[in-house]
Amino acid sequence: MTQVIPDGDIAASGLQFGTIGFPYPGMTWKIEAPEKSGLYYVHLENEGGEFFSMPWIVSPKKPTAKIAVLAATNNWNAYNNYGGRGNYINAEGLPPRPTVNARQDLSRYSEKDMNVFWKSPNDVYPPISFERPEFGNVVGKNEELTSPMSGRLASSCAPGMWRLLGWLEREGYEYDLYSDNQLRDGTLDLDAYETLLTEIHPEYWYREEYTRVRDWVFERGGKFMYLGGNGLDCEVEYVDETTVRFLTDKSNTSHEGGVFDPELRIAKEGRFDNRFHKSTNQSPAQLIGLVCDGEGTGAPYECRNEEHWVFAGTGLKNGDKFGINSLHERIPGGASGHEMDNRTANTGEGFISLAKGLNPETIGSSGAEMLYKDFPGKGGEVFAVGSMNYISSLLVDKPLSDITKNVLNRFLRNDKGQK
Repeated sequence: MTQVIPDGDIAASGLQFGTIGFPYPGMTWKIEAPEKSGLYYVHLENEGGEFFSMPWIVSPKKPTAKIAVLAATNNWNAYNNYGGRGNYINAEGLPPRPTVNARQDLSRYSEKDMNVFWKSPNDVYPPISFERPEFGNVVGKNEELTSPMSGRLASSCAPGMWRLLGWLEREGYEYDLYSDNQLRDGTLDLDAYETLLTEIHPEYWYREEYTRVRDWVFERGGKFMYLGGNGLDCEVEYVDETTVRFLTDKSNTSHEGGVFDPELRIAKEGRFDNRFHKSTNQSPAQLIGLVCDGEGTGAPYECRNEEHWVFAGTGLKNGDKFGINSLHERIPGGASGHEMDNRTANTGEGFISLAKGLNPETIGSSGAEMLYKDFPGKGGEVFAVGSMNYISSLLVDKPLSDITKNVLNRFLRNDKGQK
């Protein structure tokens, strides 16, 4: 039976699966979730051989592991423009005329001055529904974990997270998987876990997510592994179970003059680090030490703190490169890349520099900085890599894999203070 698409702005209303057209109960199939938490895929194929797959996050009834992985589901929704808009295409609402040729009709591509993008007041941006097909989250029928990651979305959405989960399973780590909303509403109980891992591009966070992770790390010994780039960049407002609003006004931030404007990165006085900082008055640099300030290139990291326990057993010395191999096709070159983070004036004290991406330097930006911090007193620990390309290298770059295991093993042993 064919799903009937509702009239109107379906990016806001969603497709209302199974309720529009002919909602016959006899045509509804209910699938029982597997016992084991993880990322599953539903495969669909028609008689003509056309294939589609849908990600299915299965969370545990109660915690089963010491590791919690946070799926960046808000990010997946932001990049989804099914129905004619998302947070990157027609973010302010559907245009008066349908888009015929994206490159000619959309201001995202036609405007030479990116100053016009994401600068309206936040109440201008209409809500966006999760109840839509997500073409950026498709994993091909014959795709393998070590298959190249092609295009923009594979390296930003669920196919990228799949590589992280595959690495965890290859290395023998048990984990539980949760969505952004489950951290927001407390379904993900951080105190039940030793460590929390992000995936490739956790750009969009609820304010409640940040508060929960911040307090867990600052006050209750939480261990946080920020394994992505351009994360915690924009606040998300919960509307209802299927809908969110992105508070995406970037005016008076260091990203105001475009995605990453070099002159405004230099002239930061009086500006917020990013959109999340602007709407919450909290810079994520206080928690992870980093904020995104560059994009578009890929390169290895350079070891700059060989005596640190992070590099134990790797054989790496200061000046050595690692993160050389990568699955990333769109922005190849190494584990420091795509979108990269660095310190700001709001970076908290005590962050230790471990490595630096060897990306070409531009005005106000350079390769990703890898940081570690042991928070004082009852606080926990943070490991931050500052790069969207990092996970693209995990499965195929042994030194990078070994470094990640060193951090994970320490955090799981809960031996804070060991040098």
